[in-house]
Amino acid sequence: MSSKFALTREVLAEAARTGRPEITRRDEVEAAFGGVEPFLLALHHRWRTALFARLDALIEDPPDDFEGAVAAVWADPALGGRGLRALLDAHAHVPALAAAQERERSLVRRTLGVELPERGSRPACHGWRRGAA
Repeated sequence: MSSKFALTREVLAEAARTGRPEITRRDEVEAAFGGVEPFLLALHHRWRTALFARLDALIEDPPDDFEGAVAAVWADPALGGRGLRALLDAHAHVPALAAAQERERSLVRRTLGVELPERGSRPACHGWRRGAA
């Protein structure tokens, strides 16, 4: 197992265990990834991979409320593993991460025709919940 993978797993496990979306072992993260931004982008890549896998399953077998199902996947706090989404949301202000997340929103909008809330927004506030009209 690579040291980056093990470190990522440990940071996410700590965030899930404590309920605090903080980057623990910051010195190790910076040394392994070259900084916090590259680490956050690696986490985003992990989340993005899980997102596209779930969206692919929806495309293959679309539910009646496709738009609601896409929004539910986007908002799923467990997508990609425990602690991941909370950590990404807590650092959504980091420019490189914000840009990466906006690219995913734009891609979903262009390819699936589904408008998604910005990171940190609550889907229910915008009517994007399963079964919403």
